[in-house]
Amino acid sequence: MAKPTRSTEDTRNSAESPATFNRTERTLAFMIGGIVFFTVLCFAAMIIGWLTLGTIPGTGIWPVVLGILYFGPPIALVLIFVLLAVTWTRKARAHRNEAR
Repeated sequence: MAKPTRSTEDTRNSAESPATFNRTERTLAFMIGGIVFFTVLCFAAMIIGWLTLGTIPGTGIWPVVLGILYFGPPIALVLIFVLLAVTWTRKARAHRNEAR
């Protein structure tokens, strides 16, 4: 397999700036990832619970697991839209400032 070669152009003065993420975007991304991760984990727990117990009891940890399954995906979807809006707004401001 051939080794990748370095670009001969000066990357410090290239027209395309490197992607930068502010703290808000990074926080939103980790929140979305955490919610999706716990939703998938709770989904697996519910499947295993249904297969082993037959019926899921209404006491203990099961109401919390079911609540995460009900409310996790809509919250994650809303946060995805918020992340898109924040990113698009930041990029629009950056392009507007570059045009001047």
